[in-house]
Amino acid sequence: MNNSTKSILFLINGLGVASKDSFDIKFNDMMPNLSMLMGNYIFAKLENKNYNYKNGFRNFSLGNDLLPTYHILESDTNFQNNPTIINIANDAINNHTKVHLFCFLDNEQVINQVVKIVNVLRPRGNFNIFVHIVIRQKDIVDYDSIIKMIKQLEDKITLAENVQIGALVGERQINSDKFYDLLNKQSGGKWPDYSRKLNYEKTEGTIPRDLEPFYINVGFKLEPNDISLFLNYEDVDCDEFIKKLYNVKLYTLFPMKSYSYAVNIYNEIPPNEYFSKSLEQNNLKCLILTTEERIPTITYNLCGLKDEKSPNIDYENINNKDLNITDVISKNYQYIIFDYDIGNFKEISKIKDFLMILDNQIDEIYKNCDQNSYNFYISSLYGLYKEYIVGVDKKVKLDYSKELPLVIINNNYPASKYTIKYGDTHDLSNTIFNSITNNPNIKTLFRKKGIIAFFKE
Repeated sequence: MNNSTKSILFLINGLGVASKDSFDIKFNDMMPNLSMLMGNYIFAKLENKNYNYKNGFRNFSLGNDLLPTYHILESDTNFQNNPTIINIANDAINNHTKVHLFCFLDNEQVINQVVKIVNVLRPRGNFNIFVHIVIRQKDIVDYDSIIKMIKQLEDKITLAENVQIGALVGERQINSDKFYDLLNKQSGGKWPDYSRKLNYEKTEGTIPRDLEPFYINVGFKLEPNDISLFLNYEDVDCDEFIKKLYNVKLYTLFPMKSYSYAVNIYNEIPPNEYFSKSLEQNNLKCLILTTEERIPTITYNLCGLKDEKSPNIDYENINNKDLNITDVISKNYQYIIFDYDIGNFKEISKIKDFLMILDNQIDEIYKNCDQNSYNFYISSLYGLYKEYIVGVDKKVKLDYSKELPLVIINNNYPASKYTIKYGDTHDLSNTIFNSITNNPNIKTLFRKKGIIAFFKE
């Protein structure tokens, strides 16, 4: 093994760049070693596309472009004969229940697919269909396009009898009691003139994905044996909401690992490239230090959405009191990942104490890497969005969900000559593989500084 290519990835999952209106932990103040590295080496920001460590490892391994795409439904010319969609219709007819369609209104493709599903369900019998919209956009400038898309959807589905838009909610509010109560009790804000409501939220500066739930039309109340169909294109965190749907029949577009009882319309498209496959192709061994309970989820995502361990990945307990950083780094692995997480803490003070402990580890790892010319990366796979207790009775909102920090110590890419292109954690994964393998075919985030280099790219 060529020691110069060994890479260490130190993850402080949950840590992110504080948004404008967020409470800021100011981790720079309590992490002097990390602050020193940020000042002396490449420091950049990554786009955060994830909401917990499960989604984080999935994107790190696969990249969003490798998740199931919209096109499988678009290209299905025999969708009207799909046994699952036929069963949904027959179930609603026989039990006199409603169908609830949950969709993420990201683009016009989603609108076309909702219409395609409605056009297959509607002619099969007389039952009510309600479309519930989840808004994922991150910027207030997106409100105009959101209103246009809702209008497009409304115009198309209302051509069919007994099909209406029910509720609308921001992505971050899916798991809230407000959203469940709104659906379960039909209680909450009613805004038939949704454009007025959304324009008001725009003037208030509410980020679209922070929107509290409201409803547009009545009659959508969740009742026993109703049917819910989730168009789960993305790994949006809706676990707590789904847990409450104990008396509703659950269908999904693609399989949901956490809910094996949910009936899916399509099998998930197996990815072509993923973390463990890249290890195997390059004959690399990776050691991941994490907790015992996280191993199955990490394995599932790093091994291409399969419940099987890779011979190229080993695990050790990160909470081992006898953990010796120098011994770990000296082991015969080309790739070592430290998997820490601040997401489970309930108090800011506990997070601060933990970060100070991690800062000492960062210092020890850095000294080992500097002495042996190893590459050292410090980052996070997702950013927190959560309320925390500060003091006796004060609560603050911590919003680290938009961007993630990245520090790179790599002698081949000094901060004086290189910077980082804006990317996500999957781009970081590829960058590390490039550094380990020296394979020029693997794209990296590195970019030469200077006007000429900028225009060449």
